[in-house]
Amino acid sequence: MKKWIVALIIGMVLIHIKPALAEETYDWESLNQISDSALQLAKQERFSESAQLLEYFAVKFEEIPIDREYISLDHFRTITSTHKNAKDIIQDEKVSTDEKVRSLTKFRLVVDAMVSEHQPLWGSMESSIMETFSQMKSDVEEGDIQSFQHDWNQFLALYEVIYPSIQVDFDSQRVKKMDAHISVVEDRLFQEIPETSRVKQLAIMEEELKALFERVKEDEADPSLLWVIISTGSVILLSLSYSGWRKYRGEKEKQAKRENNNQ
Repeated sequence: MKKWIVALIIGMVLIHIKPALAEETYDWESLNQISDSALQLAKQERFSESAQLLEYFAVKFEEIPIDREYISLDHFRTITSTHKNAKDIIQDEKVSTDEKVRSLTKFRLVVDAMVSEHQPLWGSMESSIMETFSQMKSDVEEGDIQSFQHDWNQFLALYEVIYPSIQVDFDSQRVKKMDAHISVVEDRLFQEIPETSRVKQLAIMEEELKALFERVKEDEADPSLLWVIISTGSVILLSLSYSGWRKYRGEKEKQAKRENNNQ
């Protein structure tokens, strides 16, 4: 009985670990490390070495099958596009160091978004983005159009860096919702509507941004892991209950025998 219970527990654990092991065959962590190293080299202005790592990443990335279990077609396209952009920019001598680092940062964040189930790196940009957005609201309230345009461009530059990561971490409807908010503010008619309407529109957009960052802060345990814990715990509990019942029945039988012998 005990051997059967142990085998059942091991089997249940392996069933849930198997997908994770299968995923490790394609070594997402290694890809994550390659993207990080490429970014660090770019920060040191070692662009040739950074470009070589990007080439190596492409070779390793092609080994991953486009499959629902490993990576969706949309996510594959997002990473491929971000990778190509980073590779083109890093090799362009006319592009500034800041722009090269920005493109590598965007690439680094989107790869991490594929690897990190909880609290991905792009969430760390919340303070910079939200501070810039807060300044934009102040510009509108003060009627400073020039300052607003400057801060708006700054916001777009920051948001562009995390945009591919958002595409990976959220469904397309959520992404389109933010796209719609940006389109409204970018429209030239935005500056012609009353100040109260502009502030209201920015406030709605701000709440949507906060919701995105709040979502990535949630560090809940993996539901599948919880299921394993609960299921395994239940089996152990059943095992203990069964052992206790057998012990109880044995004691009752011994007591009955003693009573029969005494009669």
